[in-house]
Amino acid sequence: MMLIGESGVGKTSLIQVLSGEAFSARKTMAVEFTGRFIDTPGEFLENRRFYPALITSSADCDVVAMVQDATRISSLFPPQFSTIFTRKVIGIVTKVDVPGCNVERAERFLANAGVKEIIRSSSKANIGLDILQDMLN
Repeated sequence: MMLIGESGVGKTSLIQVLSGEAFSARKTMAVEFTGRFIDTPGEFLENRRFYPALITSSADCDVVAMVQDATRISSLFPPQFSTIFTRKVIGIVTKVDVPGCNVERAERFLANAGVKEIIRSSSKANIGLDILQDMLN
């Protein structure tokens, strides 16, 4: 599973929790292969010139997960962004346990980007992680 999203949306945290690693906040600086996951830097979504790197990296995965933070008021996923991938694409809304978050807005951002299947999650509150684990098995 390859995770794509802006910096700070929780991609690395999800990977750590799903992999059973001890949580440690850190910044992903390059494409990282961790067990069954491909972690991409937020800059790959934030700068269009890196889109080819995302497409190339997705060749090694079964599922592309577009990650949207429920606390953000905007999204950098362009309309129909999911269509650039030839793999199954899902959406993951993170931080659904944070007070004041707007899960519906995050889901609209992902739907606008072309995502059909969306999973609500929280790495800290253990929400939706069982669904993601099932997808990996």
